[in-house]
Amino acid sequence: MIKFFRKIRYNLMEQNKTGKYFKYAIGEIILVVIGILIALSINNWNENRLAKKQVYGYLANLTEDLKSDILLYDGNIKGYETDKANNSQILINDDYKKLEVDSILTLTQGYWMLNQTSDQTFQKIKSAGLLETLGTPEINKAVNDYYNLWIARYDYLIEFDKEWSDRDSYFWIYNDNFETNTPSFLESSKLPFKDSSTKRKEDLIKLTESTLGRNYLRNAIGRDEYGIDIIKNIKSKAVYLLALIEKEISNK
Repeated sequence: MIKFFRKIRYNLMEQNKTGKYFKYAIGEIILVVIGILIALSINNWNENRLAKKQVYGYLANLTEDLKSDILLYDGNIKGYETDKANNSQILINDDYKKLEVDSILTLTQGYWMLNQTSDQTFQKIKSAGLLETLGTPEINKAVNDYYNLWIARYDYLIEFDKEWSDRDSYFWIYNDNFETNTPSFLESSKLPFKDSSTKRKEDLIKLTESTLGRNYLRNAIGRDEYGIDIIKNIKSKAVYLLALIEKEISNK
């Protein structure tokens, strides 16, 4: 009987040890899982921190690009306004007739510009796959709209202006009624003309007073006004986007 109870006691002790080992193993597994989860959490946090740092670096660069674009648009608007004033001067009164012949010809010239907007930062953001993670949904939409829609409209305006300005140049410079000069800084500007300066001036004034000449000037003025409206609108989008980004950066 004593041996029987000893055996039961031994079995109970063995079962107790097995239970302890089992609990210990479970505890070890839980600790390992917790450690893995913590490591993953830290890794994700670090990756998010680096990604956020990268995004804010891109946003800071975007502000510089937008400031440059805004200055460019201001220059475009000024160019259109100057061209409009020059063309209008011929149509409004006869004061332009007091100018030298080459100065009168300068008043007839059209205005168009090159696309010098900066999209390098946008292209980097696009390549990095961060177009949808630039901050608020409002910023994401404004960035995509500005570079995909409004810059495309700016490109269209440039092509439109260039095409029609070239046509104007052919009328004023390459015609049978008036012998034109080349820019004064070129050697060819010193070549002799068939007619005197007075005769050339008379011919040019006749051209500006012709119905066709006035139509060219009037349509050039209309294009200038159209260009001013478009550029002001695009500039407003750049100013709006710049304000959004600067607010996002200041709140980080």
